[in-house]
Amino acid sequence: MMKQIFLVFLFSLFQVSKSFSQDVLLTQPRLEIIGNQFSISYDIISQNTTDMFYIWVVIKKANGEDILAKTISGDIGDNVRPGNNKNIIWIPEKDSIYLNEEIFVEIKAEKHTKSFNKGSAIFKSMVFPGWGQTSISKGKPWWITGLITYGTLAGSYISHKSYLKSYESYSIEKDRLIRADLLEQTQRQLDISTVMLYSAVSTWAVNVIWVALTPNKYKPLEHTKFSLNSSPNPYNGGLLLSLRFNF
Repeated sequence: MMKQIFLVFLFSLFQVSKSFSQDVLLTQPRLEIIGNQFSISYDIISQNTTDMFYIWVVIKKANGEDILAKTISGDIGDNVRPGNNKNIIWIPEKDSIYLNEEIFVEIKAEKHTKSFNKGSAIFKSMVFPGWGQTSISKGKPWWITGLITYGTLAGSYISHKSYLKSYESYSIEKDRLIRADLLEQTQRQLDISTVMLYSAVSTWAVNVIWVALTPNKYKPLEHTKFSLNSSPNPYNGGLLLSLRFNF
């Protein structure tokens, strides 16, 4: 039965390759039948060798009924890295699928894309507390933290200036009672300045650490797919297979 298969590749009707982005390319898959198995090869070309992809296969009968393909193996599943000569193997007979039955096969690929740039978010929080969280949370008003932090720093600066002025008055005052009042006043102003400074710095540090520890989730991803269809061959009674891309 395998020898009666007549292969028709409709590559000329479709785009040769699909680009996920400017620096990632999924090449046109290559189908080969070896003995009783399907061998599908493809390349993932990426400038960033740390990119990860999720590859999966959907198989249906002509009536739309799903086929649970248990014998699919190779470069499929999660965390498939870029590279050449990626290969997926499927043995239909092991899944009780025979070549006299019309099937529809889709192989889909998705690139993992992080939901945010952690380095950029940390830098934003270092510049303005809450800015990083705002960018991560898609606009939630975490930037208010920055206003409070800068306001606290401003209060600390003003209290410190008052402390210096009071201390200067204390240092030149001769009256013992007035000096005692000025000393108490300078200590109070220094304490307020110190507490506000530590509060602002602590808030700032916690904000940066918060962003650094925020897990980076994956976005819903764009994908490209191609389809392998089979239908009766009117010329020799075998099967006609076509490879189809869908974008």
